[in-house]
Amino acid sequence: MLDEYKYKIELHTHTRHISRCSEIGNAELVQTYKGAGFDGIVITNHFSTCGHKNKKEYAKYVDAFIKDYHDLKDKAFEYGIKIYLGMEIRFGENDNDYLLYGIDEDFIKGIKQDTGTLQEFIPYLRQYPDVIIIQAHPFRDRMMLVEPSLIDGVEVFNLHPHHNPRAGFAAKYAENENMKICTCGTDFHHRGHQALSALLCKKLPVDEKELVQCIKNEQVYKVGKATIVFD
Repeated sequence: MLDEYKYKIELHTHTRHISRCSEIGNAELVQTYKGAGFDGIVITNHFSTCGHKNKKEYAKYVDAFIKDYHDLKDKAFEYGIKIYLGMEIRFGENDNDYLLYGIDEDFIKGIKQDTGTLQEFIPYLRQYPDVIIIQAHPFRDRMMLVEPSLIDGVEVFNLHPHHNPRAGFAAKYAENENMKICTCGTDFHHRGHQALSALLCKKLPVDEKELVQCIKNEQVYKVGKATIVFD
């Protein structure tokens, strides 16, 4: 199986330029994952719809988010590793985080300031059939489970070492709710815990749309030294 699924993609990373909780710069992220034998990285920096003073400040925030993606992409080109655009979005209603895959710049620019709830966001999201939403680490402290019909799946294995993801509960929840998509991610913020998880693909996705198809249809992961297949 590992010979067939030979391409490795990280689904959950953060850089300090946008995610202030991260200590990792763009060059270091690329160098680290290239050195670990990865072929692609999804940059899922934090994105918040709330707390901005006015429309001008929010527009600058969106521009900075997109600029950081381009800067990272340029750096990755030098090392021969592919960057995919994603995000980890949060709304004002609670501390839940949601991973978005398949997005592009126009999608980000269209997110309305002060979208306060997941329920308010879903009609916009569903205008983009290639975009999927995954509840990140749903059993971490302060997280709340949401109506399953609002999400496409859950992050079962989150490998951030400073939080308890309660992976057993997440796995059981995904089984009970018959979640069609289960994911794994390193949630890379700090030196020393990089490259703990990889989505394994038969071929390297050319863009974010193909990445989503891989996430939906292949669901083979490397977690540490283990290989996990979600069926």
